[in-house]
Amino acid sequence: MACFCQNQLFYLQKTDHKAHEILLNVQSGEACEIWQRDSQGRPQLRILNTKRKCYSSYELFFKSPEEMQTLFADCPETLQTSLEIAKRCDFSLDFQTKHYPVYDPPTNTPGSRKEAAEEYFRDLCEKGIPIRYTAEKLLKVKEKFPDKDPMQIVRDRLEYELNLIISKGMGDYLLIVYDFIAWAKNNQIAVGPGRGSAAGSIVAYLIGITDIEPLRFDLFFERFINPERITYPDIDVDICMERRSDVIDYTVKKYGKEKVAQIITFGKMKAKMAIKDVGRVLSVALPKVNSIAKLIPEDPNMTIEKALEIDPELKKLVETDSEAKMLIDMAKRCEGSIRNTSIHAAGLIICKNEITDHIPVCTAKDSEMVVTQYAMKPVEAVGMLKIDFLGLKTLTSIQKAVVALSKKGIEVDWENLPLDDKNTFNLLNQGKTLGVFQLESGGMQELARQLHIDHFEEIIAVGALYRPGPMDMIPSFIARKHKKEPIIFDHPLMEEILSETYGVMVYQEQVMKIANILASYTLGDADILRRAMGKKIADFF
Repeated sequence: MACFCQNQLFYLQKTDHKAHEILLNVQSGEACEIWQRDSQGRPQLRILNTKRKCYSSYELFFKSPEEMQTLFADCPETLQTSLEIAKRCDFSLDFQTKHYPVYDPPTNTPGSRKEAAEEYFRDLCEKGIPIRYTAEKLLKVKEKFPDKDPMQIVRDRLEYELNLIISKGMGDYLLIVYDFIAWAKNNQIAVGPGRGSAAGSIVAYLIGITDIEPLRFDLFFERFINPERITYPDIDVDICMERRSDVIDYTVKKYGKEKVAQIITFGKMKAKMAIKDVGRVLSVALPKVNSIAKLIPEDPNMTIEKALEIDPELKKLVETDSEAKMLIDMAKRCEGSIRNTSIHAAGLIICKNEITDHIPVCTAKDSEMVVTQYAMKPVEAVGMLKIDFLGLKTLTSIQKAVVALSKKGIEVDWENLPLDDKNTFNLLNQGKTLGVFQLESGGMQELARQLHIDHFEEIIAVGALYRPGPMDMIPSFIARKHKKEPIIFDHPLMEEILSETYGVMVYQEQVMKIANILASYTLGDADILRRAMGKKIADFF
């Protein structure tokens, strides 16, 4: 009978055995080492804790072929047998096939399911035109395009989008999102008006995925679905916090619990956490651990190695204190390790068949839904469809306010409020935005007070400016609005594009339009440029 050899593997190098033992005890909560104390309770000698979680062998590291040959010198045929077994193990992940669910339309249209879904999709859009594009909305489109028939502009844009969506096989995806949003709205569950690139789609607007009219605000469909890149769009859906679970339950029942899963997230040991965890397991005095951890700068990307380079006090402590050196050395080895798992706050995976046919799953505490064992990016890479169900407390507050007013006989259509209400602008300019989504921080309140907002587009500009990068332009934006600084355009063709924002490039759509007009980029290519700028991909340029 042929035998084969193997070596259990828990860490890469033999010297990692101590760090691995520490990680085991971070998980178990036991101390790895304790102090042996004298009769007066003073620590004298650091000894191993007999109750600690550990493996009896220090040989569970990644051995080289030479080390394995030495280990099995008395039975060399086992090495050959192991090699033969390894050769028979052949597996590769499929990064091409998509396992997206299909949408079954509630109609008995003759033909294939695909044809029926396409016809249903087009019919939904057609029915949405007279509902969405009232005379008032068409007038707004006319203001943007004074030399053209507004209804023809709507239909041309719709046909362009539909052809692209259907040709790329994305109709099912939009119908799935439409379906659970429509169900939520029919069951009096508040859903947000839309955010991100989806707001640039007239199709999404017509079928009720978004409530933002894209033509008036110069929103480009190419940010949502780029004709130059075959990638699925990402639709984030804001849902009332208190009833988000109802929408998820509906989705699970519609597609089957074996086809829907939550997404796992992995929490890694950051620099400060590594020091605190290792210090606890090594029984280092808590005040000392905290004092060392405080020397790590407050930066989410900070590492212990980098902190040693920039903080002379931390470096000196390691050089002069043996216990601190031991703690830092072990923390450096453990840093970056997976500490715990959790659930993605919003993302759900929906598959066309059982998820276990394609990816591994696990269970989560206090949840009946299964959880993917792959994190968000890998799960999308292997062909799973992710949809974000974002719980938003602001929507809950709005819903409760509307219901309370309704009980007093005051009906509020909060999805179609006027965008030129002077009283609202007065509140904004006084900085009274507490509880207003994305406008409630102290910095946003001060920005609103200084800018003195007097039209809706400036509210949009405030939200776009108050983030890293564009924030540097805030003083100039305010000064230009109040005519304390001249408005300068780098090129005459940019005036029409940037006049609304006083010559300051605020929106990503402006970047795309400038590339389109000045450099003759297609909007698809302009979107690729925009993405490269956002990710600071220097090689692209």
